[in-house]
Amino acid sequence: MDGETRDRSEPGALPRFLERLTVSVSQNPTATIWIVGLMTALSLAVTIRFLEFKTNRADLLDPSSEFHQRWLNYTEKFGDEADVVIVVEADDEITVKNVIDTVGQRLDSDPDLFDRVLYRIDSTAIESKGLQYLSPLELEQANARLKMYSPILEGQWSRAGIESYTIRLNDFIQQTEASGAKEELAAAIQQAEQLCSSLNQFLQNPQQFQSPWPEIVSRSSAPQGDAFQTRYQLAASGLMGFILVTPKNASTDFAGGAKSLARMRVICAEAQEQYKNVKVGLTGIPVLEADEMQRSQQDMMKASLISFIGVGLILLIGFRGFRHPLLALFMLAISLAWSLGYITIAIGHLNILSVSFAAILIGLGIDYAIHYLAHYIELRHRNEKLHRALSLSSRSVGTGIVTAAVTTALAFFCATFTDFLGVAELGVIAGGGVLLCAIATFTILPALVTLADRKKEPRQMPTPFQGNALRKLIRNHPGVVTVVTLLAILGIGSQGFQIQDGTIQSKVKYDSNLLNLQAKGVNSVELQKRIFQETNGSLLYAISIADSISEARILKEEFLTLPTVSRVEGMASYMPNFPPEETNLLVQAIHSRLSRLSDLPREFPQLDPLSIGQSMDRLYATLSSRTEPSAISAAKSLDSFLDNLTVMELPQQMQVLSGYQNGMLTALHRQFQEIERVSSPQPVSPNDFLPGIHERFVSESGHWLLRIYPSEQVWEEEPLTAFVEEIRSIDPEATGTPLQNYEAARQIRESYFDAAIYALVVISLVLLVDSLKAGTLLVSLVAPLAVVGFAYSLRFKSGEPVNILQLACLYALIVALVASVLDFKSVRGTVLTLLPPLAGGFLMFGILGMIGMNLNPANLIVLPLILGIGVDDGVHVIHDARHSRGRYETSPSTINAITLTSLTSMLGFGSMVVAAHQGLVSLGTILVIGVGSCLFISLVTLPAILTLIDRWESTENSAQNEEAKPIDKKEIVTIPMAKHETGVA
Repeated sequence: MDGETRDRSEPGALPRFLERLTVSVSQNPTATIWIVGLMTALSLAVTIRFLEFKTNRADLLDPSSEFHQRWLNYTEKFGDEADVVIVVEADDEITVKNVIDTVGQRLDSDPDLFDRVLYRIDSTAIESKGLQYLSPLELEQANARLKMYSPILEGQWSRAGIESYTIRLNDFIQQTEASGAKEELAAAIQQAEQLCSSLNQFLQNPQQFQSPWPEIVSRSSAPQGDAFQTRYQLAASGLMGFILVTPKNASTDFAGGAKSLARMRVICAEAQEQYKNVKVGLTGIPVLEADEMQRSQQDMMKASLISFIGVGLILLIGFRGFRHPLLALFMLAISLAWSLGYITIAIGHLNILSVSFAAILIGLGIDYAIHYLAHYIELRHRNEKLHRALSLSSRSVGTGIVTAAVTTALAFFCATFTDFLGVAELGVIAGGGVLLCAIATFTILPALVTLADRKKEPRQMPTPFQGNALRKLIRNHPGVVTVVTLLAILGIGSQGFQIQDGTIQSKVKYDSNLLNLQAKGVNSVELQKRIFQETNGSLLYAISIADSISEARILKEEFLTLPTVSRVEGMASYMPNFPPEETNLLVQAIHSRLSRLSDLPREFPQLDPLSIGQSMDRLYATLSSRTEPSAISAAKSLDSFLDNLTVMELPQQMQVLSGYQNGMLTALHRQFQEIERVSSPQPVSPNDFLPGIHERFVSESGHWLLRIYPSEQVWEEEPLTAFVEEIRSIDPEATGTPLQNYEAARQIRESYFDAAIYALVVISLVLLVDSLKAGTLLVSLVAPLAVVGFAYSLRFKSGEPVNILQLACLYALIVALVASVLDFKSVRGTVLTLLPPLAGGFLMFGILGMIGMNLNPANLIVLPLILGIGVDDGVHVIHDARHSRGRYETSPSTINAITLTSLTSMLGFGSMVVAAHQGLVSLGTILVIGVGSCLFISLVTLPAILTLIDRWESTENSAQNEEAKPIDKKEIVTIPMAKHETGVA
């Protein structure tokens, strides 16, 4: 550059320390590499031995949070494994049932992998206790009727004969009429009608015998035989059936693998092959999570390959050679190994969110090596010796690298202030990893460069990209570039907002629907949608836990009144409605009476048609004298029977009456037997049901569980919110996957936004520390404490909750104001350093609004990433300007380094757009847009603004110097100096 020299020295302890460290490493490269190698081996050994992997979504949540405490309370009582739903689809109901039986039996045969297999509901075990499902009143009535049959139960079957029954029935009608017992009279007349109708029908068709006996237990209240038959879980059409099964080892590795799920898929495939035109698929939370993890792993492997090849090509083009890119990648690999050891010691595990730390460190860690190597190569081109070029690089760009690493690390560490454990752990891991990448830049990288370049002359150094056309444009037209780019940023950024109902609203929404993150065409996702269409039932449900069966029933009735609830499942639905204390003695009494039931006599008493006819005539006379419709109908039937019987010969009469009496006694005996069969006095227990039912709904500690299903899909935020609010209006302690999703989505959204604000505050303070002098810094940091302390005391005394985030923002704002008064130029530099992340984020937001892309739980991580990447770029540009003398112009090494770091990050993250997983696609797309926006601000807008400021200050300084002291040119003595430029480029 014409008229430009660079400052070769940088005062301060940090530059001197970095220089000395580099000198030591470069003079002992072999020993350094041995030490680094041992540290790396130790780190990997510790990782392999102790690092754990947690794949449960619940591991992302803070166990101390109230909503998660409720979930943990549930899992402690009922277990933490969710159900897998096996869906069978066929063209007819019989085939569906056959396939369900086949698959269910195979699952049952492997108890080591599968638990709580529920493929059909078999209630035959409780059939013997059927009377316990009657009310106490019904049991009292049944017991009273049995008491009337006591002589018959004890063997006096002659009392059940046709003549005896007719006489007693006639006497009973007359007695009840005389006593005025209207209800008993009506019952007796109805009984007479039943007898007369039965007699007449038998005479017409002896093959169709109708019992004349009244029901001891009403059919309307008694459990029907089909209630205890085997039932299947079918859709209303009968063409879709379901099997519920709990996998015993549902926890998967990061490839989405689990023995139980793998075996389940094999069983389903075998069944589908055995039965033609049948579909057998898997869905449910464990399957959805496993499919998501497996697809994500496949996508990440594909993206990593593309990223690795692409980054290598970019570095090859940028550095115009293989040697230095390979050194940078080797340094990055060492950093990742150290990071694994750090993770093992600091956290002890990786979860499904923090496993992405590698992608973050690859995107950020390589930046430090690129900046270091770019400046080193530029110095070598200026004929600096190897060791000298390395030490100068550490002393000059080293401060920028350390500042960028510290600010980025602090940005991630700020995530620990949030409530979402997954984000907090990722912050600790990524923050520590960034610092380790910076340490590797000043340790392993100089040693590698020393060994690789010790025999290389400056002329053998590659000539990197320098961006001369861009530098010329900014140098010649800084004002135009500044105005045009700022207008473009404002215009595009404003596209992220819209005016609606008189208010400014964001076009970019937050999409919390986890199904929208899944890969399109995944069987488990498509199957879940078909289930909802076929049955209008969701696989997600809320959980309410009751201390008793009575409480469970009350809660069920209350939940069913909610508009957002479609149905409620629980063990209480399978249990008697009345407690054993109210029914057990009555059931015992009935059981005791029926235990004396005698067998039917082998020979029935000889019939006397004349006596029978006379008893029937008396009954006919009694009925004929009455006006009730049932009495008239009974009299008519009996008259018809007697008329037909009278015209028969005696043997034929004997045959009819004997056949009818045999039918009477057999029907009564059979009724006694049926009641006895369901009269077990042992109380109904949840253990009477299949484990697949009672283990799901009743805990070992005696707690009763209810599953409350929503009336519509609750993956979307609006129906989910309505469902959660209504459920909690009934049971504030309710939990379940929908409630966990609701709280987690809210927490992760708030956590990322809070972490971004915390990070911005901390970064601003660190940048001020980096730019202010010691005295000014001390006053700026200490003076605002009084104001913040006063604000804290006011909040505390008023009893209002203290918002730490608000106090932190207040403190940072006052620090900036105080520093502006004392040293405006340094504060201005800090603000300009923040221009790439802030303006770049605004620009990114506008582009997202233009293309219609929303934020979601998978891509919210862009907030700290864009902040970190943007600050890195801003720090290096500002440091480059700060250390320049004369007319400012961005150095070629800075342009080359920022371009390469941004392009590698864009390609690294952008490779995810080839994924099928929509969460990864959105993450990659937004990061490409965000990094590209920061790159534009860093290389175009920010240098143009710095050029304008430099020219304005240069003009102002020149005018002040001329006014202060006119200089006589004759007095100037020119001393020729040898030009040897080795300063910072």
